[in-house]
Amino acid sequence: MPVPRVSSSKPVNGPLAAVLHRLRWPVAAVWLCAMVALYPFATSLSSEVDNTPQANLPGNAESTLVAQQLDWLNRGQPAGDSITVVFATSNGGLTGDDRGVVERARTTVGHLSGQLSHLSAPGSVRYSVDGRAAQFTAAVTATPTQLSSLDASTVQSVRHAVTTSMPDGLHVAVTGSAALTADGGIGNQNTLLATSFAIVVLILLVVYRSPVLWLCPLSGTIASLIVAKAGTHALVTAGFTVTSLSTAILTVLVLGASTDYAMLLVHRYREELERTPTPAEAMAIALRRTIPTLTASAATVICAMLCLLVAQSASLRGLGPVAVVAVVAVLLAQLTLLPALLLLVGRPGFWPRVPRNGQLGREESNAWHTIGAHVARRPPAVAVASVLLLGAACFGLAGLHTDNDPIALVKGHPGSVTGTQLLTDHFPPGEIGPLVMMSPPGQSAAAVAVARATPNVAAVSAGVPKGSYAFSSVVLAVPPYEATGYATIAHLRTRLDRAAPAALVGGGPTVQYDTIQAARRDAIVLIPLVLLVVMITISVLVRAIVAPLVLVATTALSFAASLGLANRLWIALGYPGIEAQLPLYVFVFLVALGVDYNIFLIARIREETPRLGTQRATLRGLAVTGGVITAAGIVLAATFAGLARLPYLPVAQVGTAIAIGVLLDTVLVRTILVPAALLILGDRAWWPSRVTTDTSTIANRQEPRNERPSSDAPKGADQPGPRCVAGHDRGGCRPSHRYPS
Repeated sequence: MPVPRVSSSKPVNGPLAAVLHRLRWPVAAVWLCAMVALYPFATSLSSEVDNTPQANLPGNAESTLVAQQLDWLNRGQPAGDSITVVFATSNGGLTGDDRGVVERARTTVGHLSGQLSHLSAPGSVRYSVDGRAAQFTAAVTATPTQLSSLDASTVQSVRHAVTTSMPDGLHVAVTGSAALTADGGIGNQNTLLATSFAIVVLILLVVYRSPVLWLCPLSGTIASLIVAKAGTHALVTAGFTVTSLSTAILTVLVLGASTDYAMLLVHRYREELERTPTPAEAMAIALRRTIPTLTASAATVICAMLCLLVAQSASLRGLGPVAVVAVVAVLLAQLTLLPALLLLVGRPGFWPRVPRNGQLGREESNAWHTIGAHVARRPPAVAVASVLLLGAACFGLAGLHTDNDPIALVKGHPGSVTGTQLLTDHFPPGEIGPLVMMSPPGQSAAAVAVARATPNVAAVSAGVPKGSYAFSSVVLAVPPYEATGYATIAHLRTRLDRAAPAALVGGGPTVQYDTIQAARRDAIVLIPLVLLVVMITISVLVRAIVAPLVLVATTALSFAASLGLANRLWIALGYPGIEAQLPLYVFVFLVALGVDYNIFLIARIREETPRLGTQRATLRGLAVTGGVITAAGIVLAATFAGLARLPYLPVAQVGTAIAIGVLLDTVLVRTILVPAALLILGDRAWWPSRVTTDTSTIANRQEPRNERPSSDAPKGADQPGPRCVAGHDRGGCRPSHRYPS
């Protein structure tokens, strides 16, 4: 079927329309050159991330200071991870044949180390006190940028070497930091990128139903992603901490927000194409209408993300600028490149549903028009029912369990998790995570004595001098990543403060303990700060206080309900818990992303209020923007749900929680609860501003006043003439709406 040809010979009127028409090719060319120039920096971002446990710590934490001192002493030397091979029998103790198998496996790994230069020869075999398990350890050494990929290949080689010819009753597993990294798959985000792009393409095809149009928003999205990743690369160079979790969130944030912005602009552009003779004029009007909304949305997200700069956690503090770069890149691309591409394809780009001048289509969504009419009949009942539903979802928070154990970061029960469990079953619990005690030589003896006298400490090695400090290894007699282990760390530090004030305690368990403490402090500071910033920003946009208060209150309630539902899902999936800092990640992004839908809805209602009055403007705004908000929410939720495919559990948990929250926002909070609240408040929603309805405009569009008003109009609304079920007068309504007889 041929594509309809639409004449574009009509003159382009208006200065902005003329500029847009002339610059469409130059803008597209500039963006193409920028993408080519920045692509190498974008693709190299994955090699610059910091996935060390210290990335989640404040700079002044004890574990951070110990890690920094060790890094300085080991400067110039390759980084290292460990591979531990553990054997255990389920039939009594290890037999002589079993011990022979263990020794042969150690020899095999030794031969393998001769073939792989980055794998060291394993140490001697250690047997458990109960005689039922054995273990030996080898090290993987490489540069920090190469270590993650080498861990995966080396662990696979070791597993293949030690699992052949294993007798019945003897179990073997490969664990250690290298195996946890390999099984977690934290550095591999190709699956995420492919899944997210596939989701975006599918939804754009469904929404636009055009073989051409979907390419325009997608091109803007790709450009935004390249610019955002290149900008993040510059942040790493400037000294900000960027983790793989941050880059994963960056990817889905760009894809989701970019698609949201594009949908809003294309929706308004299509409306104007039905009213104006040329695409350039339609784009000029669409930009005038949408730029304030998109800019306000982006500014709110940026202000909320900049609040993260006060966080103690280095990774959370670095996430703020990363998100700012992402939002700025999205805004620039979708306000410059997308309009240029839409003007290049013109009206035929919408084929087969080509919008023509004078042939007005339906602005409003049938579904959301109907929903709005039902909400308007009993707004208080709808609001109460919505709040009760959200409150019930909040009860899911009762079982929320935080777990910063490294094995809790990996999905399922791969070899690294199984091996760690075998070690804790047969060896002292603290051996999987020994503490590192650093002290000046003059206080080393006192520090060792204090550590040995501390309850729940199993063993303390003598201090080994390195540089100007002595380093001792402290093995706990309790699980180091559980509450008893964290209490022992706090007790040991308190005792050292009195006997050896210069001594510091670091190591893996202390990193997690300090991370939990920082997360608690950040939550107390950041949650009210972000809500306050969002409140102020929306208040400036709509020039009111009451309506923004409603939006912020519903946002906080939506976050709690989303986290409660997500926690019930995690329990059903068998996840061990959630890292202490992850609820804050979820909160920040649900608030920041929910602001988009707040602003899309409230800006349109505010625009229509002087013409229609608050109550009818609320129904009009819901009917016009409800479809866009729902489609945008589905895109955003689907892209974040793509994170659930990654084996690294924190990323999967953040993705599922945000996906649930976005869906809850778009189908209940923003489109049902908020309109119900605005219908209840009426003009009081805009206090302290005074909203004056242009009654003369309404009067000019009315039928004779002797007709009675529609019974379906919202109670208390100004009804000088007959209204349809959506509250419109006859001049501003679709023919399909019903009128009273």
